[in-house]
Amino acid sequence: MIHKHVPVLIVGGGLSGLTSALFLARHNVDYLLIEKHTGTAIHPKAGGITFRTMEIFRQLGLEAAIRTASEPLDNIRGRIAVETIKSIDPEKLETAENSQKALEKERIENFEKVSPSKPASCYQIELEPILLQAAKEGKGHIRYNTELIEYQQDNLGVTATIINRETGTKEKIRSDYLVAADGAKSTIRQHTKIPTTGRGVIGGHYINIYFQADLSRFLKPSQFGWIQILNPEVFGALITVNNRDEWIYHAAYNPTNGESPEDFSEERCCEILKKAIGVSNLDIVIFSILPWAAAEQTATRFQDNRVFLIGDAAHLMPPAGGFGSNTGIQDAHNLAWKLAAVIHKQAHSRLLQTYHDERHYAAEVTTEYASNLLFSVIKKGVSTLNNMDHLAVTVGYKYNSTAIIEENSDTTHRMDQLELNGKPGTRAPHMWLRYQGKRISTLDLIGENFVLFTGKDNSPWLTAARNVSSHLGVPINVYGIGSQGDCVEDGDSWEALYDVTSQGALLIRPDGFVAWRTKEGASNPHLLLKQVMASILW
Repeated sequence: MIHKHVPVLIVGGGLSGLTSALFLARHNVDYLLIEKHTGTAIHPKAGGITFRTMEIFRQLGLEAAIRTASEPLDNIRGRIAVETIKSIDPEKLETAENSQKALEKERIENFEKVSPSKPASCYQIELEPILLQAAKEGKGHIRYNTELIEYQQDNLGVTATIINRETGTKEKIRSDYLVAADGAKSTIRQHTKIPTTGRGVIGGHYINIYFQADLSRFLKPSQFGWIQILNPEVFGALITVNNRDEWIYHAAYNPTNGESPEDFSEERCCEILKKAIGVSNLDIVIFSILPWAAAEQTATRFQDNRVFLIGDAAHLMPPAGGFGSNTGIQDAHNLAWKLAAVIHKQAHSRLLQTYHDERHYAAEVTTEYASNLLFSVIKKGVSTLNNMDHLAVTVGYKYNSTAIIEENSDTTHRMDQLELNGKPGTRAPHMWLRYQGKRISTLDLIGENFVLFTGKDNSPWLTAARNVSSHLGVPINVYGIGSQGDCVEDGDSWEALYDVTSQGALLIRPDGFVAWRTKEGASNPHLLLKQVMASILW
């Protein structure tokens, strides 16, 4: 057996695993990612990318590439319910489409107020190759067709045995940490014996049929993203993959009636599709058939000493709202900078405990909202939603951990409306700036190091940050914002949006969340900032 050491071993090459790899590389941490399949995804799962996740890809310089890949689905919007595709009434379709356009315009306007990025529709089969190419360009160490056999951890690291599934060659890998991105049936989670909570399957069982067919005589491009088929024989939903001739059909089945995925041969799936479309002589090519279930499941812990669960290994949530893969990508984003800080000896290993504290809460909030959203759809419009707001669930949750320094305040954080005003624990507010001759977002200044935002006269804070950075060995970028600062306001008032005075300051973590804020100036900025950084990292 060959022995090799890497700081981080990532198991699983899906969206969460690849995002972990990219952010670890950005923070100068070497890694090995292994994936048991022979390549990237071949089935179009996880198509919706929230604007918060697009902000994360923006940090990686991938927003433009993903936006290009998503162009075929840019104008897909809304839902419609019909008996069969053939039965669609063109006049009713146009009326429903116009209504959806108005809703979409309002939705985009709401996004633009809080983010430099817009949501996108880009299926996993398109997104994973983009992430993989970026990882390869960064000289990432990625092996497909390679599986984890076993692992043991001790106080100093993790020893894993992996196998090349083609050659049968085994290898021992020694790593400081292991990131489990190995999906819903995570063998690593099972090995840790971490229990899960949740109601299990709550939205039924489905067969996901990925196929090709020309439906242009019934549907024009850029119409509906979800077409519910009400035919009781083949109840399900049709979703476009490329806005042209590739589709997914979700067909419901019932295990309590003795039905199983094995019952859905290509021949049967073709018959289901013909009935759902309403045409018996349609040419259909089936690419793949995949069973899935709308489920709710969350691990009680996201960390087991040196092992961290991310993505579906940590949490499963119903597809309503499209939060699942986005939550996993944000797990990876939260964990990567913390692993880097500890590996580079810029922080105590206690910092890693905040991964669970922060992301478990975020997953619980998101799962609750997605489940209630699903039940609202199942009950045909009868609202079962709690008082959470969609935008707040997407980006407005608040972290509470030792990596956040709370303010003394009697007000509780609201989730019934989006509230981003610089409060510690929340994502730093977006506003447009003029910086070095370019129009950028405040979020474009964040991502690699800690960032200190100050008023335009920031010389005391700049000196303090330089001294503290030198003392701790932790880079801190400082930006003065104001009409005459390093960054000139381009619309909004920085002081009003971030709720500070011109002498105040905010410390923002590499993941874009506010770690600390002082609304007023400080008599000794150096001492205060030193205490703040030490509290967060040590």
